Amino acid sequence: MSIAARMASFPLNEAAPSAVTAAYRGKEVKLYGRVHEQWVMRQRLHRIQTGRSNLILLQGPRGYGKTALVNRISDTARQVGFEVVNGPAAQYKRLLLTASLMTGITGFQTFSGVAGPNTAQRGPDLLDEVFAALGAGSPDSGGAGARPVLVALDDVAWDDPDVVAALRALPEARSARRVLWLLSGTGGPASPALCRHPDTVELTLGPLRRRDALRIAADRLGGAPDASVEHLITACGGHPGLLTAALEALTGGGGHRVSGGVARLVSASPPPQVVATLLNADPRLSARTRSLLGAVAARQLPPRMSDLTQLPDGQAVSVLGAVREAVEAGVLVLDGDRLRFRHPLLYEAAALLGREPSADDAEGAVLSPTEQTITRLVAAGLTNRQIASRVNLSPHTVNFHLRKIFQKLGVCSRVELVGTRLHLLGPEFDADPTPPTHESRPAHAG
Repeated sequence: MSIAARMASFPLNEAAPSAVTAAYRGKEVKLYGRVHEQWVMRQRLHRIQTGRSNLILLQGPRGYGKTALVNRISDTARQVGFEVVNGPAAQYKRLLLTASLMTGITGFQTFSGVAGPNTAQRGPDLLDEVFAALGAGSPDSGGAGARPVLVALDDVAWDDPDVVAALRALPEARSARRVLWLLSGTGGPASPALCRHPDTVELTLGPLRRRDALRIAADRLGGAPDASVEHLITACGGHPGLLTAALEALTGGGGHRVSGGVARLVSASPPPQVVATLLNADPRLSARTRSLLGAVAARQLPPRMSDLTQLPDGQAVSVLGAVREAVEAGVLVLDGDRLRFRHPLLYEAAALLGREPSADDAEGAVLSPTEQTITRLVAAGLTNRQIASRVNLSPHTVNFHLRKIFQKLGVCSRVELVGTRLHLLGPEFDADPTPPTHESRPAHAG
């Protein structure tokens, strides 16, 4: 059966089902939604039959299902007769580097398939040699009857110089066979100009629609979610990976029951281990940002952005970077000048992160009064010498106390200390208006 006939079994003018199944790392993985993205990719496979190679750039946040989607289109390509090269981009640097060099060789067709002036004297099929080495057919099979190739590379580092060079060259790099390039990674190319070629399509995965999130929950829980479970689903913000982790924590901990085809929580609210998953399992959040979220939840009032921007540079860079990460992940939102949590369960999750250990739980983690004072002064941006003048200690003693504070709180730097103690940045903590002793010191001094 020809590729065209096989593609006919994957109709391009009808909506794809909202959930399809792909073989992924030896297990069945369902893809929910992503109807438009799947339609575009299958359309591009179809265009290969008409002689036009293409480039697809797939991007989106971590955990949004890019890998499962890449594996799905790879399975489809195999079914319709494509040779497939599929895997992490880091394993196929040779292929990307070869493609980036092809534009310097005369005699190759342009990416759109339009014959150039030297088409009759085509240069060496370097790409075909690489494809053969990777098991995607023999270089002698080039020509009109050769099977087309899908190169589906995942985990692409868009800022890698080799990747940037390949993206610039792919519109001109051709082998004797038709090639569909599918590059997938978090974020996207830094230069929008790389996406403007007529045979290049850019796809960005967004959050799941509510109906698809509800279908995931129904499949995982064994029943249609009720209002209490929907509350948890909403807190996940349409993030597929985060939703899956929260549902696994719910089922693994026995936090739900099913009766009459409806899934309900066992208690009035999700168990703490499920709530904590909303932040702990979010791949978009760094440890620094989780520490900041715990500190924000510990404050009586949400922090003001205008206060955070006035922090000394060292603290401001770290704190504002963490704030931006939390806002981009949809955990925090700006309400005027205040930072607030997007969903009540996210606040509860952050409160669990920021909960101080009691003396019974971890006596060694409790700060002494002197250590608490030093911590507040560090949060205010004072140097060790300035702190020493304020608390009437030597700089050496202040440094000794800081090492103990770092050990107790599990931090490695003053920046991390400020992130874990953001609640100390409020105006109420520094009641002593006495300015620190003026000093002349190098810019790098502690």
